[in-house]
Amino acid sequence: MRRTAMAVLLIAYVGTAAAADAAKSAKAQKAPLLEKLSCQTGPNDHQARLIVEMVKGRPMEFAFYSRLGTRVCSVHGRRGDAYSKWEDEEDGKTAVKLYSGNADLEYKPGYFKLKFAGVGRMHYCGMHGELNGVVEVIAKKPECEVEGVFESGVPE
Repeated sequence: MRRTAMAVLLIAYVGTAAAADAAKSAKAQKAPLLEKLSCQTGPNDHQARLIVEMVKGRPMEFAFYSRLGTRVCSVHGRRGDAYSKWEDEEDGKTAVKLYSGNADLEYKPGYFKLKFAGVGRMHYCGMHGELNGVVEVIAKKPECEVEGVFESGVPE
């Protein structure tokens, strides 16, 4: 009987500790369950767009589109697809190896930054050169912050 009482007390203590830990982790997790961010900048013939989706604070998918006159470029990546390899790092950062080049993703609730490095324009855009640059989207702000994505990347 004494053993049974001790076992019951031990189970109750462990259950209470587990519930307290779950409550602490729920408070510490600031990222919403599902967050979608999007932005667009520029007029129709000189624009960039970015749409991203995060689940439980992890980037799951991104779609980038840019247009400069008649030159159109589109890069899409989805976690688990056959065309990219995703690796989570610390502090909300994710490295994505694309078919040609890399994309570094940085996420904080309400903020997302996409940085392209050495992305082959021939594969994604049908033109020579590399796509290098940064696109940032902030929640409740319709315009993207864009740097370097409209440059040709063709060595002179």
